[in-house]
This record gives sequence, structure tokens and C-alpha cells, in this order.
Amino acid sequence: MCALSAPAAAEESETRLLFCVPAQRLDEALLMLAQQADVQLAASGDLDQARHSGEVSGVMSLRAALSRLLTGTGYTFSLMPDGVVTILRADASPGAKPAAPAVPVSPPSTQNLAHVVVSARRRDELWIDVPMAVSVLDGRDLAAQGIENVAASLALVPGVTAIDAGAAFTQIQIRGVSSSLGGNDNGYYLDDLPFTGVTVPWHPDTRIFDVERLEILKGPQGTLFGEGSMGGTVRILTRAPEMERMRATLQTGLVSTQSGGSGGSVRAMGNLPLVRDTLAMRAVVTREVLPGWVDAADGTRDINEQRIRTERVRLRWSPDDRWLTDLNVVHAQTDAPGGDYAADDTLASSLRLANRTAWNSASLSTQRVLPHSRLTLLGSRAVLDTRIAGDLTPTTALSDDIRIESRNLELRWASLGGGNLDWQAGISRRDAIRRDWIAINDTAFDETVRNRADAVFGDATLHPQAARWSIGAGLRYFREDAQARALVSNEPDAGEIRASSDRWIPRVSLGWHLPASGLVYASTSTGFRSGLAQPVSSRVYARAAGIAVADHLDPDRLVSHEIGFKRLLQDGRWRLQGALFRSRWHGLPVRVPIDDANNALANSDGARIHGAELELRFQPDERLDLSAGATFVDARYSADVVDTPIRRGAPVYNVPQVSLAGTARYSWPFGRHLASIAGTVKHHSRRRTGLLGRMDGGDPITALDVRIGLESIRWGMSLYVDNVTNEDGAIDGRSSFVQATRLRPRSLGLEVQYSY
Repeated sequence: MCALSAPAAAEESETRLLFCVPAQRLDEALLMLAQQADVQLAASGDLDQARHSGEVSGVMSLRAALSRLLTGTGYTFSLMPDGVVTILRADASPGAKPAAPAVPVSPPSTQNLAHVVVSARRRDELWIDVPMAVSVLDGRDLAAQGIENVAASLALVPGVTAIDAGAAFTQIQIRGVSSSLGGNDNGYYLDDLPFTGVTVPWHPDTRIFDVERLEILKGPQGTLFGEGSMGGTVRILTRAPEMERMRATLQTGLVSTQSGGSGGSVRAMGNLPLVRDTLAMRAVVTREVLPGWVDAADGTRDINEQRIRTERVRLRWSPDDRWLTDLNVVHAQTDAPGGDYAADDTLASSLRLANRTAWNSASLSTQRVLPHSRLTLLGSRAVLDTRIAGDLTPTTALSDDIRIESRNLELRWASLGGGNLDWQAGISRRDAIRRDWIAINDTAFDETVRNRADAVFGDATLHPQAARWSIGAGLRYFREDAQARALVSNEPDAGEIRASSDRWIPRVSLGWHLPASGLVYASTSTGFRSGLAQPVSSRVYARAAGIAVADHLDPDRLVSHEIGFKRLLQDGRWRLQGALFRSRWHGLPVRVPIDDANNALANSDGARIHGAELELRFQPDERLDLSAGATFVDARYSADVVDTPIRRGAPVYNVPQVSLAGTARYSWPFGRHLASIAGTVKHHSRRRTGLLGRMDGGDPITALDVRIGLESIRWGMSLYVDNVTNEDGAIDGRSSFVQATRLRPRSLGLEVQYSY
């Protein structure tokens, strides 16, 4: 994957970036280079009559990249004072004004929809050429809309819903794939760092500040991204260090919640070149206090205040134009001493379950550019520590110390692209361990679960340059060995569980490229998850209740068929994407109730899912930016589940059938400043099935956020109102105690930012 940072003006043209631009038609090569360097290009003359470009591959300055790309084409370039790179015929004077009016090659960001480059398939390619549904959210757009975390971002994406439950717990649902059991059912990556909960879907609450972009791949991604990417994969790409320029941003804010408390935030970014042209560091620190608004039964107000702190450091080293290494270190901590965002219909809670969660993770990615390919070595380690203590039910006290550690290693060899065949192959290993120290009333449990997984994979796409069609295929072989051991108070040994499984994961896709920027595609893909051990507490309480449960659950998998289209209209001002999909989820784990506080796990027959989604974005000029998306998903259990309320045809856990989202932003000059107004609206229908198959479900939810901003070159200020309509319905299914996740009530905030 090309990790790209962006110079903002011509005077920064010596900043070295990693470029991956294959030899191709000159106009298309210039579009790709402009996107990778985040610059605006203008050209004089008809580029279609020029020869093909040269290949640009490696770590180099923008000036060096342009020289290589234009060699032998009859064109040269000039770096203009305003940051625009002008492409001229070689016989024109570099300082002369073009004889013909400049023709935009890469339009300004407001008209750049045609040239979005994604690395969804772990290689850089234009969004329009990828035969799968991929949504891209630019970090600058998210900041302008006031989006604070990944969960809020995903709610804007068709086919995707997310629940920010508070206390650092986020649920992600993609195309009806939603489970509270097993490892992550949807992939989650921070740069090249994968997160998996091993025995529960767990995603860190990633803050959006200083994020480059989000890429959301919809549909199973088991071939390239391995286990846990059954519904799709979320990739969060942070901003890379810049080698040549010191930068800094400081942002601070205050917020007050109606009928709740007050909070504030401080966020800072610093970019520091350490060795000219070779080594740089980018550091991000955030501190946030999110207001509480849930009242306790004893009269204590605003008990669910959340305190969030994050640190992120990224170090980039590039000794020459063939080698690039990134080291990422991430810490994220959430303290929720009064509980999460769950409340009853009066926005009160009779339960208080304190939570403290800390993620500590590090990853090392090193890439070596070879003559026609790239070798990448990835290594990472992620550790989750969670402490939960309080009331699980009015009669059940819970204390649970959880530690999850995952180590990942991957070696990948891939083509640089530009020919008739793009390919990649690799091997990977994952070692994970989860340990729980649990006390439920007077019974204590000590359980350790270990998983080791090895995989080999390959993927290739054939797309002859003279043809409109492309065909792709991929295959992964995965093998896992698992072991679980447990001790229970008053029992000598709860036993040991061992299990092994292996699986072949295929994928195939077909694409037909339409004239004037369009694509129609069809694909069949597969996703899977590892099996999981029955928790020792479930085995003990099930045995006491006379309920037979399996010691180990089988792996589950999902096979999906999809047809879709992409289309660019009016020189890229309109971007449309749509898809129809049908999936069969085999072996979906579900919960079997034992009593009000405990449940066991079982494989079900699974679920059948079908749906449709549509996404569009419109940027008619530099002032207005509109986007909208709609999703219909019908996800239903395919058979009755014994000893549970789940019956054939019941909606899958926490999946809304309809979801809608839209954003709008309008900007205009205001003296020497730029003023803007932005709004987001999100709606989803009622989620009908709760955690234990309860059918009372949640409520339809509609939320509106509005933000007004004023900015200059260095300063910016925003006034915002979140949840304008004060939506207080149940986002997810209600529990036995009529509690469900709620939105924060109407909140008024002010943010000020200074950049250097």
C-alpha cells in the first residue's frame, strides 16, 4: 500500500513522498500523480495526443516524480508560486504564459470526485476502477462536518450502521452482518494495524482528529483481509509525517448538554522533521470530557460522563527512493465510572456498571520497492485491558478484568500495477490470547483462551488495457488452533478445550468499464470467523440449570453475491454508486438464555440476507457539497433456534431494515475569511431483535446536527448543535430491564483551532 502524505504548495515540492504511478496514458498518469501528491495540475495542449508516461515508483520529491513521469512525452512542467503545477509542451518556455488557456487536469477539491484513489485492495487505484462497493470519507470533510469519532462517520455510509454504546464499545454492522459473539464480524484497521476481539466484537473508539480518510469496503473481504471481515472492512488511514516542514495544530472546545453536564476537549498535532529528507515524526494527542446525562436511581445526576484520552505517534523513515518504513504507536483510554449510554425511556438507569478501557498498540510497516513489484513486511501488537465492575442486574454483581493481546505478522509481495495483470501474494500469522478474571456474585472464574492462526493468500486481476473488461480472483487458505483452560472457585478444574479448523476462502469478480467513466461489476466473495470456546461461566451455569451446551462453537462463514455499478457524470461533479446483494450466513453464533444474568452460546443454522444500497455525491462548484445514501437490508434467521426466542424469519440481532443519511455544506467568502454552514441528518428504522432474541427491539431514530464555521489561513472557529431535535429513542434493542443505548441529548458547543 502506498502511504502518501501531501505537500500543500509548490514551495514544499522537495518533500519526499511514496509514489506508485504505473506507465499509462499521460492524462491518466497525471491525474493519479496529482491525487497522490495532493496538488492541482493545469495543462496546455491536448494531452491525449502525447505518448504514454514513464513509470514513477519509489520515494521521491514531487519535482523528481514529474521529471520521471514526463520523460519522453514532449512535455515539461513548471512549479507556480500559488502551488499549481503547470504542464507545458517541451518547446515552451517554463516561465512563459501558456499560449492556450490552461485546461484543468486535476480540478480543485470541490470537483475532484473522479480522481479519488483508494488502496482498498492493498494497491493504489482509482475508485472508479475497483469492482466492489467502496465508500471513501475524506478526513477534511469529516472535520468540516464536526464528526468526532469513527462510529459517527460510519453512520453516513450506505450499507453501514454503527452503535456508539459509550465506555469505548462500538458495534459495527455492514450489510446485515451483526453479532455480539465471536471475533470481529467486520474488519477494523488503523493503518495496517488490525483489531480483533478474539471472543467478542470489539473496536477501539478511534477519534477522527488528523485522520487522512476512511475507506469502507462492503461485502466479505476474507481473501485479502482474513478472518473477521464477513460484512466488510473499515480502514482508517491517518496522516503520514511530512519530511520537510514543521506543522502544528491546536484545537480546543467546550460543550454543554441539555438536562445534562458540560464537557470540553483539547486536541493537538505536531509534525516534526528529524533528519532532512529521511526521517520525520507526527504526533497527535487528544483529551476529551464528554458530558453525562443519565441519572441514577438514587438521584445522582449525569453519572455517565466519559473521559477519553488518546496518543498517536507515527514515525516515517525513508533512506532512499526504494525503501519506506512507518512505525505507529497508539494509546487510547476511556474512563466511564458511571456506565455507558444505556438508559431507560426516562433517560435514567437503575444499574451502574463502571468501565475503564485502554488500548495499547504498535505496528511496523516496511516496504521495499523492486523493479516491477513491492515487498511489504507488517508486524503489529495490540493489547486491550478492560476493567468492568458494578451491577449486571439488580440482583447480580459483576467484576471482570479482561486482557486481550493479539500479535500479527504478514509478508506480502505485490505488483506495482500498470500492466495487464495486477497481483499479490502473501503469508500471515496471528497469535492471540484472552484472559478473564470474573466474579459473578460469590463465584469466581479464571479463564484463558489462546488462538493461533496461519494463512497463505493470493489475489490477481486481469485487465487488458485495450479491453473494457476485467476479471479478478483470489484465494486464502486459513488454519487455526485454539485452546481454552479455566479454573472455577470451589471446583478443582473446569477442564481444557482444544479445537482446530481450516478453510479455503475464494473470491471472483467481473467488471465491464463503460465509456465516459463508468463501471458495472458482479462478484462472489466469502468471509469467515474462527470458532470460539464456550465461556466457563456459561458452562457452569448451564450445567446447574440442566441445559446442554457445546464446549466449543464451530467457525461461521458468509458467502455473498453482488452486482453493482459506479458512474461519474458532468466531469466528475456527480459520483454515483449502487449495489444489490444476497448473502448466506452459515453457523451464526447466538445466545441461549440461562437466567436473567447469564447465557450460553450456540451455533445456529444462520441467516439469509438480501438488500440494496445507493450512494451519491454532488459538487456543482467550490461552494456547495452534497451527499446522500440509502440502504435496504432484510437480514433474517433461517431456522428456529432451540431454547431461545429466535424463530425462523426473525430479524437478525440489531440490524435496521432501512437507513438513510445525508450531508450538506455551503461555503462563501466573508471579508478576508471563509464562512460555512454544514449539516448532517441520519435515520434508521427500528432494530427489532435485541441481545437475547427479545423482540421488543428499539425505536426508529432520526438525528440532525448543524455547524457554522468561520476560518482564515491559520485560525478557525465553529459553533455547533448536535441532536438538534433532541432524539431520545432506543437506538438498539431494549434489555430485560428496558434499557437501551441512547443518543446524547441536544448539545451546544464551540470549537477554536489554530494551525501553524
